[in-house]
Amino acid sequence: RSFDANTYLLMTRALDFFDPARSCDDDLVRALRQSRCRFMLISFTTDWRFPPQRSQGIAADLIRAHRPVSNVVIDAPNGHDAFLIPIPRYLEVLGAYLQQVIREAENVAT
Repeated sequence: RSFDANTYLLMTRALDFFDPARSCDDDLVRALRQSRCRFMLISFTTDWRFPPQRSQGIAADLIRAHRPVSNVVIDAPNGHDAFLIPIPRYLEVLGAYLQQVIREAENVAT
């Protein structure tokens, strides 16, 4: 009741049309080389919208682009919305990654 269905449609459309390789002659590895961040890919075994195989392909392209990437597949029966559920393994992985980011930021600041 608190989520407008039109927002969902617009978000889905944006995701369908988002193509970071478009400006690099459809070369995703070349596009990813321009990034200046670290990547954390978390996928869920039953997510049909963003299946683990797609995340694994993106991780492989990030590795080819020499970008730092972590990739984890979480076994969960909750489909695409699994990230909204406090699945212990998901919380553990995300928490550890965020703690690492905080430590690195603190090291840069000092």
